[in-house]
Formats: sequence, C-alpha cells, structure tokens
Amino acid sequence: MDAAERQRLEAAYRATRYVVPELHLSLRIGRHHPDLDAVLHQHGVVAWAFVSAANPRSVALCEYENRARHQNLLETLHRRGFVCFDGLGEPLLAGWTPEPSVLVLGLSQDEAIRLGRDFDQHAVVHGALQGAALLCWCDAPAAV
Repeated sequence: MDAAERQRLEAAYRATRYVVPELHLSLRIGRHHPDLDAVLHQHGVVAWAFVSAANPRSVALCEYENRARHQNLLETLHRRGFVCFDGLGEPLLAGWTPEPSVLVLGLSQDEAIRLGRDFDQHAVVHGALQGAALLCWCDAPAAV
C-alpha cells in the first residue's frame, strides 16, 4: 500500500466509532476509555482488541459474505477461549458503511495483528489497561 492509501485509510479508521452495544461502549483511536478498563478488571485481563473480518483489504463485500466472515472470526476466537463481545465499526465519513466487528478481551497486540492478517485486514485497534486505543497496521511488525 502506498503512502497516500495509508493516509486515506488511517483517516477513515480514526473517523470511526468502535461500538460495543452490550457493554455500552463507544471507543475511539487515540483515546483512553475508563469504562473499558473496568471491563478488563472484571475479566482479569490487561489488554483488548477490536477486530473485524468484514471487507478484506477494504474491498466491499455483500452483507451475507461479511456476516459469514464475522461468524468465522467468532468461531476462531471462541475455539481459542477468548471472551468476546459483538461490536460495530461505525464510520463518521461518507462512503464507508458500518462493519460487524468484535471486541476481544485478553488479546495481546501481536496476537491482534496476526488475527487481522489471518482475516485480511489492513489494521486492528488495540489497547491495554489505562492506555489509549492504538491503530495497529497488519502489514508491519507489531510495535514493541
């Protein structure tokens, strides 16, 4: 991906609310979310990720295909024993549609990036207890 495409995608990711209706959360990249910290404490974990399997490599798929990919993502996470909550990436920019997503508790940044790669995503959102939500690109090694 060239620099212009990365900038365009980064703007779209940053102009998205990452919503978890069951937990009444609305997450944003670059912000700390104390309500999510409380959820992490409740579950005895220190990290989280917001991941989607929809629209691989930003290529729009039909709702049926995106739902099937989402179900596959959920099954993968449940098999691995992660606590998950259905979410939705709600774009604030015109031209993007909401994407089914999942909040995963206890997923390290490296694991989140690998999962994003496995589901052909450009990026995932990751965070840790008392930290800001980070945009993590899946085409580069995890930050140290």
